[in-house]
Amino acid sequence: MKTKLFLTIVSAFIGFTANSQCHYIPSTSTATDTLSYSFSGGSFQSFGCAPIDPTYWLSGNGNSVTVTFVNPESYPSFRVWGVNNDDTASVDINSVSYPLNASSASYDTKVVCGSSPGPNGIIFSGGKLTGPSLANYSYQNVQLNATNVTTITVNGLSGAGWGFAGVSVNCPLTGIGSLNTNRHQFTIFPNPLSIETTLQTDNLLRNATLTVDNCFGQTVKQIKNISGQTVVLSRDNLPSGLYFVRLTENNKTLAVDKLVITDK
Repeated sequence: MKTKLFLTIVSAFIGFTANSQCHYIPSTSTATDTLSYSFSGGSFQSFGCAPIDPTYWLSGNGNSVTVTFVNPESYPSFRVWGVNNDDTASVDINSVSYPLNASSASYDTKVVCGSSPGPNGIIFSGGKLTGPSLANYSYQNVQLNATNVTTITVNGLSGAGWGFAGVSVNCPLTGIGSLNTNRHQFTIFPNPLSIETTLQTDNLLRNATLTVDNCFGQTVKQIKNISGQTVVLSRDNLPSGLYFVRLTENNKTLAVDKLVITDK
């Protein structure tokens, strides 16, 4: 059974053009050719993590870091250190609240720097950044799935303290990436295609739902009661940009993939 959804898609890991270069700017940098930092309420501290010391240390509620880009950036990331389960932070993009979730952001594997008590790193919970366990002497990058970003503000909301280390720009999308469960795998082909493409699963779907979210985590398309193994996707009037396709069945996520809508 084929079901229509109006969309054009380029799936999986999206990089940048060849003339772009992934560039990390530490929070201690005074260069202003790419961005500038504005700090409020915290202080720079070192905790034995040579690759990123010192970091800007935020604790409690009210401390913040604002990043202002010289030119709008797409998919920037920021680096945090030592986020505990009592630490929480929120993010604003272009002075508007930007809830963190699996559609709006991603994070890479933590890098241990010191004595880390467990394998887990940061998580997103209730739209906020936090940690699932104790201290984690480690750092991670949080990549924002947003385009035309002029400012990022990271707000400390609670906790004994954690570090803001810096920002990266022009880096390929990384982190959690595509999610395919052991039960279901799906592919999207051909990529790209401006008129129509197909999502195909390896197992039969029964009463499944396909959801398309934009980079702010907002659902822009949804079709329900999908059965069979294929779903045909067309574009309709969605603007170009980064999106996510999520396949669920009985309220359980079967698979997720990144996609980009283009005008070509």
